[in-house]
Amino acid sequence: MKTKPRIYLSLILLALLFSGLAGCASVRPWEREYLADEAMSFDPDPLETSWHLHLEEVSEGSRGGYSGTGGGCGCR
Repeated sequence: MKTKPRIYLSLILLALLFSGLAGCASVRPWEREYLADEAMSFDPDPLETSWHLHLEEVSEGSRGGYSGTGGGCGCR
């Protein structure tokens, strides 16, 4: 009866080991240009994001935890 929990535990540990190894990859130097592409970033258009944050700050009259100066009137 005690062998079943050990088998399950060993299978779970084996699955965790293989899932951890699946995330490791080596990138060749000439392939890094694709990873540095603008489409791979979380924020593809920082200027537009800045503008939307500014509009949100003006309409709410507050800052969302981002750095910057200005008032609720839209002045910078």
